[in-house]
Amino acid sequence: MRLTLKLFDERKDEIDFYFSVIAEAEKGTEHIKTADNIQLVKIMKSNLILMLYNLIEACIVSGMMQIYERIKDDGCTYNLAISEIKNIWSNYRIDEIYGPSSGRSVYEERVQQIIQDVISGSPLILSRSALGISGNLNAKNIKELCDRHRIRYRLSTKGEQLNTVRNKRNDLAHGDSSFGNCVNEMPLSELENIKAEVYQFVGDILNGMKTYYDEKQYLIT
Repeated sequence: MRLTLKLFDERKDEIDFYFSVIAEAEKGTEHIKTADNIQLVKIMKSNLILMLYNLIEACIVSGMMQIYERIKDDGCTYNLAISEIKNIWSNYRIDEIYGPSSGRSVYEERVQQIIQDVISGSPLILSRSALGISGNLNAKNIKELCDRHRIRYRLSTKGEQLNTVRNKRNDLAHGDSSFGNCVNEMPLSELENIKAEVYQFVGDILNGMKTYYDEKQYLIT
C-alpha cells in the first residue's frame, strides 16, 4: 500500500497548494492580480471540488488495485479466499461475458472455465471492473465497497461532505452548473472544512485497506 499512501500525500499537497493560491487571489494581494479576481476565485473554487473528487477516486481505486495485485501475487486460490472474495471473483468472471448477445453456450463455457480454475487452484485475478466504480463515489459507496471485500475500517468522521463533493462534481461534469456559479456561495472557510473531512475520511479508509493488505485478510484463517 506504500504507493497508494504516497499518492494520497501527493494529492493532498497539490490541493493544499492550490487552496493557498485561492486564498491569495481572494485577498487581492499584489501577487495575484487579474482583470477580474472575483470571477477567478469563483472558477478556482469549482476546480477545487474537481481536485477533491480526483483525490477520492484515485486513492480508493489505487488502494483496491494494490489489494487485487497482492491477491494475485500471493497465489491466492478460490479455496484459500474468504467468501467475500470468492463471490466478487465469480461474479466478475460472469460479468465479463454478460450481455444481450451472449448465448447459453457462452455462459456454459464460462461456467466450465470457472470450475476448472477452482479445481486446478489457479490464482484469483481481478481487474478494476470488479470494483463496480463508475465515477460516482461518496462515503456510502466507499463503505459498501469495503464491506463487500470484508475490509474493516475505523472512521473518525461520517464523511457526509463527500456527498457535497460528488454532487457538485457531477453538476460540473454534466453541465448543470458553470464553474463561475457551482460553489460561489461557499466561503473559503466552508471549503476548507470540506477538504479536511475528505482527507480524514479517505485517510481512515486507506488505513483499513493497509491493514487488510498487510495482514492478508483476504485469506481464510
